[in-house]
Amino acid sequence: MSETKSAKKAWDKVRANAGDGMVRISKGCISHPRDAGARLTTTWPVGQIADYALDDAASRPPLAIREFSDQWQAFLMTAQMTNEIFKMIDESPRAAFYTGAAFLGGVVGTSVAKSKEGMLLGAGLGLLVAALLDDGR
Repeated sequence: MSETKSAKKAWDKVRANAGDGMVRISKGCISHPRDAGARLTTTWPVGQIADYALDDAASRPPLAIREFSDQWQAFLMTAQMTNEIFKMIDESPRAAFYTGAAFLGGVVGTSVAKSKEGMLLGAGLGLLVAALLDDGR
């Protein structure tokens, strides 16, 4: 069996065990998700090294995989992800405000300039506007 097929099979087992929760796996116990065909995602780092998404051929939700120095955390990209976002907003509304402003600025910058530089400039301007509107509470 090829290395890609065995990696895919191992990550499919993780998907089956994920259900509605999160699965934690030591890094030495399983191959890298990219070996199974996972793609790198663009997310805001919250302690992790990188985030990956492993799509499924059976039209099921992708498996989200977070890479930490010592472990992988995997969960299905469903309502679990939405709940985590709302929990993060509840814990730090100010950080959510700045993140939202950067995201919105990046979207506007990309739509205007249609380039990475436009996105970065837009995100920076979004952060600047958020800083000007922040009342410091």
